[in-house]
Formats: sequence, structure tokens, C-alpha cells
Amino acid sequence: MHLTASAYALWILTFVLEAVLCALVVHRRLWRRQPLFTTYVLFKFLVTTALWLVYKHFGYDSNFARYFFWSTQSLLLVTRASVCVELCLQAFKNRPGLWVHAQRLLNSVTAVILVYVVIDAYHQVYFATKIILSSESGLELSVAILLASFLLIASRYRIPIERAPSLIAVGMCIHSAFKVLNTSLLKPWLTPHFSWWNNAQAISFQVALLIWLLALTRPLPETKPAPTLLPRHVYHSYARLIGRRLRELDRDIQEVTKP
Repeated sequence: MHLTASAYALWILTFVLEAVLCALVVHRRLWRRQPLFTTYVLFKFLVTTALWLVYKHFGYDSNFARYFFWSTQSLLLVTRASVCVELCLQAFKNRPGLWVHAQRLLNSVTAVILVYVVIDAYHQVYFATKIILSSESGLELSVAILLASFLLIASRYRIPIERAPSLIAVGMCIHSAFKVLNTSLLKPWLTPHFSWWNNAQAISFQVALLIWLLALTRPLPETKPAPTLLPRHVYHSYARLIGRRLRELDRDIQEVTKP
């Protein structure tokens, strides 16, 4: 293996934090509330362990290690995106009007990202390879935008969100935003001057791990049953009745105010 001492130390720290997070996830039985996030955490721990074994047996610079790394990173990215959708669905499931606007935002971001990926990859020599890298950057950007929008909408409309999901969203947003910023701006400028900057991305993920650990340090509150709603035609009838009463009130006010 050809890992520096700092990279080796960060790898061990990441492994320990992920192991503790997996233990907390199992202890809190988080799969009952956040099944996709639970899947992501457990899968990330398995990937970290498997990568260590691959680097040890095949070498850090081997083709197999490179292919294994990018294939697992693609799967991890997809699972992170699914966690974002899970958080939005759980927050807006009882607010269909807001969920419609969130869906429009998600569709718009997806369309813009796809156009950016194709245009960016088209100008490169190796189109197939570049489109994979551009897709990763685009999906990370969409995750960061979606989660930031999710937190802003929840704050703007005072949507009650439990402590654990909100901190999970904050950790995801910080990690994805730093990856996009680091890949696009910071890394090309700072790596030639600071060799240790290659480890900055690992540090950003460790910050996210600490936030997720903080989210699970307290016992999760008991789940409240969803409110029982009346049939839809009842609400439509009430809406028509209220509208008719308001029109009658408007006519009465006009009659009273006539000179």
C-alpha cells in the first residue's frame, strides 16, 4: 500500500466513527424510521472495510482497486440521493401542497444537472470516463441544493422536524457541498501548495459522521400516529359551503354599505 501517514490515520478514524455510528443505528433501531439512511450507513461501513482489504491485497494504484473504488462510490452516491428523497417525503407527507412545490424544484434541478453533465463531458477527450465524473459532481450538487432547499422550506413554513432527521440532513448537505466546492475550486488551487489538502474530503466526511453521531446520542422520540383524515369529498363539500357563505356575506356587506 502507498498511503501516507496522515491518510492512514484518517482511514482508521473514519473506520472507528463508522463502526460507532453503525452500533448506534442498530441500538436505536433506526431502520424503523429511516430505512434508506440505515442502508447507507451500513453499506458505507462495508465499503470502507472492503476498500481496505482491496488496497492491502491488490495495491493502492492497481486497476482493480480503481474500478472497485469508482463502482462503490457510484452506489454510495445513489444511496445518498435516495436518503434525500426519504427525508423530504417524511417531512412533507402530511403537506401535499408543499410536496408539489418540492417535486417541481427537484425536477428542475435534475434537468439542469443533466444538461450540465452532457455539455461538460462533450468537450472532453474521453467522453465515457468524463461523463461518469461529471455525473458524480452533478449529483453531489443536486444533493446539496435539494437538502439546503429542504431545510429552508422547513424553516420558512415552520414544519416540525425531529432532531435526528434534521441533523442527518445537515450532515449530508455539508459533505456534498464541500465535495462540490473542493472538486471544482479548492483542490486545483490548493493541492500544488498543500499536499495534505487531498485529505480534506475525508475530514469533511468525518464532520458529517460526528453530526450523525450527535443526532443519535439521544433516544428517539416515540412516533406519533398520522392524523385520521376525513374522505376527500367531505373537504370539497365544506369548501363549497364556505365559499357560498363568503359570497353571501359579501353581498350583505355591499347592501349595508350602499348610500
